[in-house]
Amino acid sequence: MKIRRFLFLSLAFAFIGSNVAKAQDCETDYSLYREYISHWKQAKYNPANINPQMITSWRNVYNNCPDLRQNTYLDGVTIMTYAFIRPTKDAELRDKYVDTLIMIYDKRAQYFPNGKNGSQVGNIMGRKGLDILTWAPDRYEEAYTALKQAIDLDGNNSNYAFVDSYFNVVITMVKAGKLEESTILDEYSRLMEIVDFNIKRYTEEANEKTLNNFNATKGNLDVAVQPYANCEDLVRIYQPKFEANPNDVELLTKIAEVLEKRKCDDTELYLNVAVNLHKVNPSPESAYLIGKKYLADKDYSQATSYLLQSTKCANVEWAHQSYIYLAQIMNMNKNYEQGREYARKAYALDKSNGRPFIIIGQLYAASAKDCGTGNFYSKTAFWAAVDQFEKAKSIDPSLASEANELINAYVHYFPAIEDIFFNGFEEGQDFTLDNCWIKETTKVRAAKTE
Repeated sequence: MKIRRFLFLSLAFAFIGSNVAKAQDCETDYSLYREYISHWKQAKYNPANINPQMITSWRNVYNNCPDLRQNTYLDGVTIMTYAFIRPTKDAELRDKYVDTLIMIYDKRAQYFPNGKNGSQVGNIMGRKGLDILTWAPDRYEEAYTALKQAIDLDGNNSNYAFVDSYFNVVITMVKAGKLEESTILDEYSRLMEIVDFNIKRYTEEANEKTLNNFNATKGNLDVAVQPYANCEDLVRIYQPKFEANPNDVELLTKIAEVLEKRKCDDTELYLNVAVNLHKVNPSPESAYLIGKKYLADKDYSQATSYLLQSTKCANVEWAHQSYIYLAQIMNMNKNYEQGREYARKAYALDKSNGRPFIIIGQLYAASAKDCGTGNFYSKTAFWAAVDQFEKAKSIDPSLASEANELINAYVHYFPAIEDIFFNGFEEGQDFTLDNCWIKETTKVRAAKTE
């Protein structure tokens, strides 16, 4: 028994001693190759300046101590790229070197899955995908797998370069018949959400460099998707899917969102999808889709019925837009006061959007004759209308051009200076429109004569 225990302990100490020796060897090799790679970096990674010992020492660390340091893999990418892949003209040999490069990325993800900010596997896979596309573009399917994994893992934290390259390789996969054509639009929608999230994030953080990168990516995605995003193509892609599964709520929702986003809501497919969605799973969202189609068909009674339901959408953007549409319908129906109520509800949902005040201004202008007669009182509502246009552009600078055009048009409808004086008022004086439904206090102003 004592002999057996002695043998066991002897083997254990030998094993431990062997591991300690191996670790010491790795530390020595690590220090050696790191010194050589530092000199090589100063030579701008020129293959002619490679010290063979650098390769030998790096390989020893990589093979024998994979969990020693993360730099082993970072340096491995540099060595494979500049010492082997770039200088090699032989396509078959270069492909083998790319295999090694891929293994380096995979082992880094295996032994160092976490960085200082948490998981870094998505970042590692993204960089692997970019390198595959760079050095072996014919292996795009492997690049697709790596980049997709990167996006799936990192979501809104995805690197802009991964987003850009992933979408391009999705299109390549579709052209090669390896993915369905609808994948382009599905992934476009997903990637744009990531891009928009980051544009908002880096705008708020005033990070101009990264913001510019994401803005450029947004432009690249928009350009790349265009051949697949016109309404005719969308109908061609999604019509067979709809016919095959006309009651699939998830599919119906996806088709409706794509058609809505690409402004194809005037197509027959859109209405059919919306109606089926409302039958299978009635909701404010499905009511919104149907209401928009009836609005496009100028069936305002039906549109109003559905849009009133869709004001309860969980999707705030759709609820806001429902109120906008209702306000516009009320304007056409000359139900001005109700139109203002809907416009104000729209503003309550999105206080960065000035469109409700454009509509209110148009409601005031349209009902000017309801506020009095003669050359003075019949024109006082135009003051209130212009006030609303001014408010719209102050809230939402993107509406400045439209608002200014309306202001320049309506200031000519103000009362003449002599009519103001004749009715006992003067410019700049407060004036309340209490002779009609508007009930706003504004300022007296004379019409522009030029």
